[in-house]
Amino acid sequence: MRIVAEGWGWRHAGRAEWAVRDLDLTIADGERVLLLGASGAGKSTLMHALAGVLGGAEEGEEAGRLTVDGVHPSRLRGHVGLVMQDPDSQVVLAQVGDDVAFGCENLGMDPDEIWPRVRAALDAVMLPVALDRSTSELSGGQKQRLTIAGALAMQAGALLLHEPTANLDVDPPSHILAIFRAFHQVGVTLLVDKHHPQRMPPFPPRE
Repeated sequence: MRIVAEGWGWRHAGRAEWAVRDLDLTIADGERVLLLGASGAGKSTLMHALAGVLGGAEEGEEAGRLTVDGVHPSRLRGHVGLVMQDPDSQVVLAQVGDDVAFGCENLGMDPDEIWPRVRAALDAVMLPVALDRSTSELSGGQKQRLTIAGALAMQAGALLLHEPTANLDVDPPSHILAIFRAFHQVGVTLLVDKHHPQRMPPFPPRE
């Protein structure tokens, strides 16, 4: 998916200052981009905007133009995967398999197609647990991998990862590198945001 911002900005309702203003960028289809910036720089706002979940005029004021594959992100919900820093806010079901399958089911996929995707996604993020394992028994790092698996299972055209190494409880470089490689294999556009480059391995080379 191709992402384009032209003078884009967003001001949250009730705020005097703009969270993001006059943003210009182009991310090509299949490109992998690392977005660095201090806390409060507007990274989360941009991620929510690209996922189409910022809301309408009652939630804030939008300026300029932001598109994903030529249309406003709000028209592509479910086609852009968003994984936020706090995994507890995105774990919605009691069992691991059901949670990974949740997004696919919302998109109306055939069950025969969903479960192979679920298993492949769990393998890709190196979370070898039973599908009926309780999500409440997972550690913070495992929950983060679970939410990443859910986005991967949907095979979204673009994946947005907000601080993906913040809660990981295994060796970060090798683990995240494996996840990035899995994303690259399915040809998605990948945007990762962090406030500091530490614990962030380089993207794998294109094959």
